[in-house]
Amino acid sequence: MKKILERIQSTRNIGIIAHIDAGKTTVSERILYYTHKIHRMGEVHEGNATMDFMPEEQERGITITAASTHCEWKDYNINLIDTPGHVDFTIEVERSLQVLDGAVGIFCAVGGVEPQSETVWRQSENLQIPKIAFINKLDRVGADFENVLLSMQTRLQTKPLALQIPLGQGQDFSGIADLLTLQKMEFSDKDQGETITYSPLEGDELVEAEIWRDKLLEEIAELDDNFLEKYFNKTYTLDDIKQSLRTITIAKLATPTLMGSALKNSGIQPLLDAICDYLPNPLEAKPLKSEEFNPDTIKALVFKVILENNYRFALVRIYNGTIKENSTLYNINLKKHERIDHMYKLHADYREKVKEAYAGDLIGIIGMKTVQTGHTLSSDTELVPYEDFTKFQPVISLTFEPKNSVEAETLTTALERYCLEDPTLVVNNEEGFCLVSGMGELHLSVLSERIEREYKIKPRVGNPQVILKESINNTELIQASYRFERELGDKLHQGHVEISISKRERGEDNSIFISEAARAIIQKQKANTKEDPVKSVEEYCASILESGYNDGLALTDIQFNLDNVIETENISLVGIQNALHFAMEQAYSAASIITLYPIMKLEITVPEDNLGACMNLLNTCKAKVEQLYEKHALKCIVALAPMQELFGFATNLRSATQGRASLSMQFLHYDTI
Repeated sequence: MKKILERIQSTRNIGIIAHIDAGKTTVSERILYYTHKIHRMGEVHEGNATMDFMPEEQERGITITAASTHCEWKDYNINLIDTPGHVDFTIEVERSLQVLDGAVGIFCAVGGVEPQSETVWRQSENLQIPKIAFINKLDRVGADFENVLLSMQTRLQTKPLALQIPLGQGQDFSGIADLLTLQKMEFSDKDQGETITYSPLEGDELVEAEIWRDKLLEEIAELDDNFLEKYFNKTYTLDDIKQSLRTITIAKLATPTLMGSALKNSGIQPLLDAICDYLPNPLEAKPLKSEEFNPDTIKALVFKVILENNYRFALVRIYNGTIKENSTLYNINLKKHERIDHMYKLHADYREKVKEAYAGDLIGIIGMKTVQTGHTLSSDTELVPYEDFTKFQPVISLTFEPKNSVEAETLTTALERYCLEDPTLVVNNEEGFCLVSGMGELHLSVLSERIEREYKIKPRVGNPQVILKESINNTELIQASYRFERELGDKLHQGHVEISISKRERGEDNSIFISEAARAIIQKQKANTKEDPVKSVEEYCASILESGYNDGLALTDIQFNLDNVIETENISLVGIQNALHFAMEQAYSAASIITLYPIMKLEITVPEDNLGACMNLLNTCKAKVEQLYEKHALKCIVALAPMQELFGFATNLRSATQGRASLSMQFLHYDTI
């Protein structure tokens, strides 16, 4: 037991999260190099980064799929996931964050907190994940670490605690001043930053560092009562400061912030130290923080499934117990046993076979035939599953039309595989073609390329189609009731319901409420079903709204109330569900229906000379400019525009500005135009 606890306490499960092009993969590459996991550093711009192993990633220079690896630093075992930065692949970030205990947010010293930085930071906040930050690219012209700290405070609503300051910025960047020890750190060019020279700070550098250090210690004292007394009495040690920073980080009261330049091999080793010193071990993080650790009972979460040669390769996070090769585990979600044939430790696309794995490990498993993303595995059939992942709504569709029956069969196989791997893809098979829905143009473009490369077929791809939704525009409550009575098979089914629907604010999604009186009557149907009848009715109400009534458009932003269920002689769950369907149809007919379109938030950075061309292009896209401000002598535009007006917008923007504009685009909510 003691050895197991020591092993878990020295484990760190972390993710690298940030905006696209902030340097996530470059930082990951340096971490692997300095921990001697790899012996040669690859570069994203050269297409040979270890963690970007897919051909589509190497061609585009972006991370598309979350890559997992493990390495050792000093006495710690670090499991690392490099996540995508592009909004189209946000599900990869979400399912990675589900199994991580801590995260490192990477911010560009020039760009600061950018749109996708906010998105992934918000995702990690929702999952209560402690974080440290790394300000990257301090060697670039326009670098401003103080501006990044300010933008972290204003845009992320976090308190950055600068543990270092740069010695020079941009072309003058020469090293880092450590505020905890008041030492200068210089990274050797001769051995790719492996050798660090430490020397005492002197002169103006020392004066500036002492100012920052005093500010840091004051902020720590404000956040940690245990450190406060030592601070006032000036009896604190370096270990006291580090322990306090660890407490503050795990409690999510602030974000320790380090800095450097990954491309120039500066600042990575101190970042590794901070990961070990300040981020939580599995016992200090969720869910073990809120549930009892039991080394004798296995409990694990499947956070990704990949289909390979008709075998499911499941990526699994172990929370409790030890999993062994050739053992059997119980799938709590499916209520069936799953066979564990082989297990692997992961290093990007390379796998290292292992005989057993322990609590805190991230592993790959082959053998389970029916497992899916989000399932919980256990040795105890009575345990409750972990909460399933958040589902993201697709906003754009493409038609894939096979050229012949053989290609149609291959296309079906391919899409089944990709949907299993990526829950944000939705496929509807129509006569002669498949309608595939996803998170954005790039998402579906990468899918099309993978089908062609991996399955050697090239179906005709139609024009993108935007997914529309409907809502109601009535200010008053709409009421309806329906009595259903029909013989189905040899049994009479009855159901009599009274419902009401009302409008919710944009972006609030649907909400379903069942009154206590209705719940009591529905619960009486328990004897006729294995499922919880109230939960079944709630799910049926949700499916009614999701299916819609006009051309299958889903309904959103609606408050659906089941006010009453009237008890009749032959009442049944089937009767209640049918009555709900027809009652909602009545309410829909009486409502004022409006069509909603996916609205995207655009953030564009452009030189002033190209501002006019950019604004003209936005006008043609029915965009509404929300904000226009200046940042580092560049103009920044925040605008909202309907998705259907933005096809090809990125290409047109590059042409209109001679490639000088940068664009970030993310789904905001559904609304009227």
